[in-house]
Amino acid sequence: MTHDTTAASRKSAYEETVRRFRRAVLFTRDFSAVSEVLTPDFTDHFAPPWDPPGRDGVAHRFAQAAHALTTRRVEVLTSVCEADILAQAILLHFEHTGEFMGLPPTGRTFAIGGSNTFRFRAGRIAEHWGVFDVAKIPDLLAPAPGREGGWASMWDADAPPGSGGRP
Repeated sequence: MTHDTTAASRKSAYEETVRRFRRAVLFTRDFSAVSEVLTPDFTDHFAPPWDPPGRDGVAHRFAQAAHALTTRRVEVLTSVCEADILAQAILLHFEHTGEFMGLPPTGRTFAIGGSNTFRFRAGRIAEHWGVFDVAKIPDLLAPAPGREGGWASMWDADAPPGSGGRP
């Protein structure tokens, strides 16, 4: 029973660390949490190549997103912990409150799915991997469904299945 209790305690502690981090950077915009929660040598495998490396890149990315998207809720769909790894499938609920991907603010609310995987060291996040449905945001914010904007405008709706869309 000791192993199960230890594993459950570790999972609970990791989940609380992630909740605290999300609350700070997504809701209160307290970016000091970046240096408190992430290790000094933190590696973000999700980071785009133009972002600064490590913790500076995380703070930069969250600060930029905060100008365009107001986080309304983070829904954890599942959370799995094994050894020093915590993996979560999540649903992010946003309101479009500033320019994003060239789109002026619409005030629309939307949700995108994704996953986060964290490696912990000494109670802090040392590495992060993420996958999110960011590519569908332009379609979710388009004036109307269809070919008027976003990714949908890239594909020929009349193309036969399997043709790859536009010639």
